[in-house]
Amino acid sequence: MSIEKLEYFYVIAKYNSLSKASKELFIGISSLSSALKSLENELGYDLFTRHGKKLVLSEEGQRILPFVKRIIEEAKKIHFPLYQMIDRPSFRVGISESVLIFEAGECGCCNDSYTINYVNDAPLELLKQLKHKEIDLVITSCLMDDPQFERCSLIRSKMLLAANQSLVTNELRQAAAEDLEKFPFIILTDHVGHQQLTQRTAEYFNIDPEYLYCHDSLGIHKWLNEKKAIFVIHAIEKELLANESIGFLTLPSALSLDYYLYKNKNSQQVFDIEEVENDLKRTFKEIELKGNGIR
Repeated sequence: MSIEKLEYFYVIAKYNSLSKASKELFIGISSLSSALKSLENELGYDLFTRHGKKLVLSEEGQRILPFVKRIIEEAKKIHFPLYQMIDRPSFRVGISESVLIFEAGECGCCNDSYTINYVNDAPLELLKQLKHKEIDLVITSCLMDDPQFERCSLIRSKMLLAANQSLVTNELRQAAAEDLEKFPFIILTDHVGHQQLTQRTAEYFNIDPEYLYCHDSLGIHKWLNEKKAIFVIHAIEKELLANESIGFLTLPSALSLDYYLYKNKNSQQVFDIEEVENDLKRTFKEIELKGNGIR
């Protein structure tokens, strides 16, 4: 019987819900359900009665819950995240840009002794979670000076403008203000980071373009072609949009984004976190080279 399974039981009991417990623990519902069933088999009795999707603590579950709570509280006194107290620990890495999560997943983890789970959220929310030791590391372009954090540079992400191929001539490969102000800019409405990135680009060129708010990323190709609009992207996203009708304009290096790796100085780890950091640095170096067109 592992402390991990007891923690799962405790959080499920807190909500009487697998789905809510799954969100708090960052674990799939099926995995959580399997772990609960395994614990019940070890104990020899059901911890919950099930009414459809609703869970209610059984008499046995109510009886052992105070003891489980005490065990978890004692474990926390040694300052080790419970999800790391297993043979193959899982580290949670917050990333503020969803495209970087996709690219990191493509590169994979090079170490079989642990796993890396990526979490996407707003930068300040991720840094808040890092401060409370709810996640292990954070990758973001946000600069924060906090004595509790240690920060190092990770990558520099180049930015491009995607546009209809007819707008990208041999003479126009570098974006210029007099050309950009003629066309509307596409903004993803559900992506705060992209809105800020687009507005930052407009401010850099000192222009006030028309904005087209796109609710679905699937519509970007259509808008680039039909509305002769332009779209700010990370260079690593180029291959996701590239086709015979779409071209790209380079943006000045001043509009590149620097991303940093943050860790909490006060976190104590069972596993050497430096190995995870080195793995992330290797992964993101590959991503940076890909964005620069080197591989």
